[in-house]
This record gives sequence, C-alpha cells and structure tokens, in this order.
Amino acid sequence: MVVCAEALCEGYDVKLFGFIFFAGLMSLIVGLVMAAVLNVIFPCYSDKAGCGMGDAFRLFFVPGYVLVAMVVFGIAAVGKNRERPLKLAAIALALAAMVLVFLAIGDDLTKGRMPSMGNLSDALQVSLTYWVVVLVQWRVIRGVVLEREAGARTVA
Repeated sequence: MVVCAEALCEGYDVKLFGFIFFAGLMSLIVGLVMAAVLNVIFPCYSDKAGCGMGDAFRLFFVPGYVLVAMVVFGIAAVGKNRERPLKLAAIALALAAMVLVFLAIGDDLTKGRMPSMGNLSDALQVSLTYWVVVLVQWRVIRGVVLEREAGARTVA
C-alpha cells in the first residue's frame, strides 16, 4: 500500500501507472518479435559468430528500450492536458534513435572510408525495433490519457 503526503502525490494515479506498465509489456512483446523478424530479414555482413552476437545483443537491448520509454512516458503522462507532452516525448524518443544511424555513418567516416552496409544495417535494425517500442507505448498511453481527459470534461 502506498502512503504519501498530499504535496508529493498530487496527480498520482495508480490506474495510469498500471496502463503504463501494460503498455510496456505490450511493447516488450512487440519489440522482441520485431527484433527477431528483422534478424531474419536483414542480411548479415559479418562472420557467423559476429552475426549471432549481433542478433543476441539486439534482442537483449529491447527491455532497455522499453524501460526508457516507460520512464519518459510516465513522466509526460501525469497531470492534465497531457496530449501535447506525450506527443513531444514520442518525437524526442524517436529522434534519439536517429543518433544510432548517424553514429554508424560517423564511425566509418572518421576512419576515412565510406559507410559500410554492415554498420548501416545494424543501426537500422536497432532503430526500427526502438521505433516500434516507442510507437506501441505511445498509442496505448495516449488512448488512456485522451479517454481520461474526455471523461474529465464531461464531468466538469
């Protein structure tokens, strides 16, 4: 049971955090499936051991993406009139994945060579999985927040 002072728990809503947890669970399942599918679809430009390790790391990163998105959306969803902060949080999270693609290109350019297809393929696989996780969480949490705000407007 959670007991807290009024000043600390203003806007605290257990149902909202339950839906954030539910959105995280849904995005975890979808993200793991997406990572597995992308590992099969995209070609591997490394040796067998490198391909296997890359596939494993991409699967192990998905829970990290889920936790980061849950924290960001959990902060953005608390309060009133939260549709715009949720949209901005989703955009910020989606743009953060673009850094991976630019790092893959920059890694090759700093070594004085053209960007390799292996680095771009790996960065694109990681980014697509991350974007799917963010999109699933945003859709679920946005639906709950819009429903709550519509209910609050009808009561008021």
